[in-house]
Amino acid sequence: MRTIGIDLGTTNTVAATRGDVLPLKDTIGGILPSIVAFPPNGTTLFGHPARLRRGMDPKNTIYSAKRLMGELPTSYAAQQVAQNYPFDLGVHEDGTVAFQTRAGTFSAQEIATLIVQHYCATTNLTPEEMDAVVTVPAAFGPAQRTATRRALRNAGMPEVRMVDEPIATAIAYLQRSNLRYGAVYDFGGGTFDFAILDCSNHPFRVIAHGGDPYLGGDDIDRGIAHWAADRVMRAYGWDLGSDSQIFERLVVASESAKIALSQTNDAVIDIAEVDPAAPTQLASLRIDRQRAWDITAGTIQRTFHVCDEVLREAGLRVDDLQAVFMAGGSTAFPGLAEHVQRYFGKRPRTDIPPMAAVAIGASFAAARPGLSEFLGEEHTNV
Repeated sequence: MRTIGIDLGTTNTVAATRGDVLPLKDTIGGILPSIVAFPPNGTTLFGHPARLRRGMDPKNTIYSAKRLMGELPTSYAAQQVAQNYPFDLGVHEDGTVAFQTRAGTFSAQEIATLIVQHYCATTNLTPEEMDAVVTVPAAFGPAQRTATRRALRNAGMPEVRMVDEPIATAIAYLQRSNLRYGAVYDFGGGTFDFAILDCSNHPFRVIAHGGDPYLGGDDIDRGIAHWAADRVMRAYGWDLGSDSQIFERLVVASESAKIALSQTNDAVIDIAEVDPAAPTQLASLRIDRQRAWDITAGTIQRTFHVCDEVLREAGLRVDDLQAVFMAGGSTAFPGLAEHVQRYFGKRPRTDIPPMAAVAIGASFAAARPGLSEFLGEEHTNV
């Protein structure tokens, strides 16, 4: 059996084996956007081609499905997705909330299975020959963990073990570190996790961990989109928010601007592309890093509230931590690393690519014959 670590993320899916991220065919790097689209011609698209359909066919382009993994239609998560996303939600035959598309009704578990199957196909992996460790947010409950494991088993993987995402990040860094107390700040597309570990001995011990399953990069994108819609309405009286398809295109454009801001000081939101019917004076809207930070500061501050609670639970102060490891694509948001440094009083470590750190750590865990002995049984959920 070949061992593999899988980060089945809200925004991206990444897999690694023994510390090396698996390359994807026709893609630079090994990062697959966790998006599935069902166009009218009956095909199924994944990753970047699927992402291109978000603005033109939002009800049939499913992303951030992980937020509904194992959730019931009456859950808080389902209510939040119904209010903030363009999907048509229904009830799956297993009782969980589901996405209603032109190709049929799919639970979040089934969407995850499709993504894993596609990932394996594009990396020449045979699922039946895989001994997999999949990562989950620390805040995931039993139903969400069970659905995640079933998703991989339904993709053909007979052996599926489970590790919390911040624990996987710690494993990735601790392959080459020797310290007493370390912390993992894991800010992904849909969830935030924070964990404090005693790393003085092997197996290392998780002292305390917590997270927010409804806090991630998606919320930053929508915050910027709401700001843009409000600004356009106030200045020009033009509504970008009432039509779900137009607003979804605005969210996509806001995400692109956010990504651009990680490289440059300002970016442009192309209003003409978002809504071709908009007046010509609305061709574009400029946003800079400071404005983006002002818009999303409240969202970012929520991550530090989680850190406060976990530190309190551990009975430690920030001064007791010798290192802070960052993971998750949202850690690239402009100014975030500086605020993390200010909060902890030390520069966070990002020497392992944050978008791959979870998968790399999971791959190290998968390669160990005694995962439960290394981490402690409570974190394997075997």
